Amino acid sequence: MEYFGIFAFVFVLGLYGKIRRLERILRDNGIRPGGTAGLGDQVRKQVGKTVELTLETSDGDIMGKQCRVLDADETWALVLANEGKKNECEKLIRLDSVKQIKVR
Repeated sequence: MEYFGIFAFVFVLGLYGKIRRLERILRDNGIRPGGTAGLGDQVRKQVGKTVELTLETSDGDIMGKQCRVLDADETWALVLANEGKKNECEKLIRLDSVKQIKVR
């Protein structure tokens, strides 16, 4: 009987991953509005200022670092990230991956 519970749990986890993937596809194609509509306006207001970005995914190395916003639109932001002394790097970040913005 406990095998049925384990099987159901694994099945639910698989469905949850499929739902998240489908929501992302719909949001990317503009069929379903994403939660970044107001975020694009907020980031555009911060152009030229230093902010701290927290990203949802760990593929970008800007997580927790201070960045200066160079340009932004509804879906993308161009930032200048400090990577040490005199070492700066321009990064293009999709606003869907931004979880939090802290203005410094």
